[in-house]
Amino acid sequence: MKRLSPFCFAALLLALSAVAVSAQNQNTPNVTPKPSPTPKATLPKDAGLPSAKAITDNQRTILRREDATEEDSGVVPYINNFFATTRLGPEDVIGIDVFDKPNYSKANMIVPPDGIISYPQIGRVLVAGRTVPEIEKEVTERLREYIIDPQVTVQLQQSHSQKVFIVGDVGSPGIYEMGRRMTVTEALARAGYITKYGDREKVAVLRSQPNGEVANMPINMKDVEKGKIRDFYLVPGDTLVVPGNRFKTAEKVLNLSMMAVWFRVFLP
Repeated sequence: MKRLSPFCFAALLLALSAVAVSAQNQNTPNVTPKPSPTPKATLPKDAGLPSAKAITDNQRTILRREDATEEDSGVVPYINNFFATTRLGPEDVIGIDVFDKPNYSKANMIVPPDGIISYPQIGRVLVAGRTVPEIEKEVTERLREYIIDPQVTVQLQQSHSQKVFIVGDVGSPGIYEMGRRMTVTEALARAGYITKYGDREKVAVLRSQPNGEVANMPINMKDVEKGKIRDFYLVPGDTLVVPGNRFKTAEKVLNLSMMAVWFRVFLP
């Protein structure tokens, strides 16, 4: 048997080492090193950011009331304006309150036909034909003789002198009191609304002007009912007119025709 030379023996060892290293690399899985996580920036609790807190039931109630107040804010001016600009008349009921002076306060005073009421200390006060602010001013000035800085409030408790007239083809035509400010639709509803013979497109409001003339203001109730145009408010003394439509005219013609036939048949 031949002996290997030192050079061949060294080459054989190198070959065996290479095979061993290759087998070890095949058995070891490839693992990709993960990057180290970046630390998150943390803010202190009192860093100025708004904190989300649950609202209480009491706070919810207050918010609902505020929402309701915003919804009513468009209606209240009309009501206040009616009572502030209405001129009182017979049968109206008013009350006069003087702050912290019950002896000078008086409620449920009915305006008599002559329009003059009797008030403690100051005597007779003309209220008919005057507005609530005008009466407040006069009573305040006259009470200064007896009270230092009187705070007077006049209230229109019931309004019976303010009336609107509704005529034409409605359920119940007549004269109606305006206890509060009233739209055309509300007035028609109080009078039984427009009958089948009324012309919804030609309703009119007659309003007296300061110069003595009468303004004719047409309103198409069909468009109001459909929401195409806005309803408007009446003022005391207005006359609401609902004319007849073509069906009413046709019925009149038919009735006249039947009467003519009856006369021809039964009369010689």
